[in-house]
Amino acid sequence: MTTLLPLVAVLALAPPSPVGPPRWMETTLVSGQRPDAAQEKKLRDFVGVVRALPMLNPPPGVYPKATLSAEPPEAKRSVRVNAMLGFWPESAVALRGGALRPNSAIVHLMVYVNFIREESLTQDKWRDDRGLLFPQPAKLGDVQGFPVYQGFGGDEVSGILAIQPPGRALFAPVSQERFRRFTIARLEKELREAQPALVRARELYAAATSPEGRQRRESALRKSLEDYKNKRPRTPEQLVYRENELRRMDLEEEERLRLDVTPESNRLVGPLSVKLARERASLAALPSGERDAPAWHLAESRDTGPHPVSAGIPGAIPIVALARWDDPARPRSAWQLVTIERYWLCAQAVRRGLDRSPRNLPDHLNKEVVEAIDWKAFARRFLTP
Repeated sequence: MTTLLPLVAVLALAPPSPVGPPRWMETTLVSGQRPDAAQEKKLRDFVGVVRALPMLNPPPGVYPKATLSAEPPEAKRSVRVNAMLGFWPESAVALRGGALRPNSAIVHLMVYVNFIREESLTQDKWRDDRGLLFPQPAKLGDVQGFPVYQGFGGDEVSGILAIQPPGRALFAPVSQERFRRFTIARLEKELREAQPALVRARELYAAATSPEGRQRRESALRKSLEDYKNKRPRTPEQLVYRENELRRMDLEEEERLRLDVTPESNRLVGPLSVKLARERASLAALPSGERDAPAWHLAESRDTGPHPVSAGIPGAIPIVALARWDDPARPRSAWQLVTIERYWLCAQAVRRGLDRSPRNLPDHLNKEVVEAIDWKAFARRFLTP
């Protein structure tokens, strides 16, 4: 017992952790992407809403931090700013330069103001002269009545929470006429790009059926037959069968080359021509009353292109565009849309039984913080005039 006393005394006198009790780290701005003073204040006001949540007073064993940034301003477009919120366990923070700083990566909450990242929406997305169009993302759930849409791009996206003022929508239906015209234009472009394949097919057929080509093919056949005979002893019947098989395969290859010569039977040009003719006929057959009706798309595993179908087809998905979610009468500096990524990833992990250990606590807080914010009050305060 006496040998343990010095150790106990040392432990009792050991200084506390150099990072101190859990607390918020200093809010920082990304160099070169700083919001203007008014937008910075608004972002800091939002961070203040998060900091005031009961669950973070005091922070439950984590060190929260907010990082603010802005995209370069563009004429006639609402100002875009964002906040990155992270919750670091003690093992992931350190004192550097007299300030508490994170020293590792973590899954942040990404809060985007006045934009939704197009690349996170869906795998299949296309663009015509009027802008982006794509299959409508599935609605995964909601938070206090605000929708969470299926995202694309890996686990870090996985779901996008969209906060908008009442009466605003994130997506707008695309008309059948627009979607079918886009599909036709895309097929026409693919058909133009496929023409070199047709030229190449004609060159190959001409070379294979020329006198020199036939002589090369006969020489290759004879060499293959000779190699077959020399590998081990063969019966006369085996040699005859082998020669017949080689000639049959040679004739089949010639027939394949012959079919590739004509546009109708070319392996690349032919199917594109059939699809193009079908889509042109479908557009021409559309009654005038259905041209403005919502478009539908049926995904195919072997072809990621657009596939217009009629409404009601099992498995079909509506085709949409990003709606005009901003009010042009309001100033460009107004907040009119907020999208949040990575919340759904953490929510799903927690629902699957992710434990609340220090390692996983940030994921729990990502979920709890989003669900604890009064988003209707947020919309009234930040998103309405």
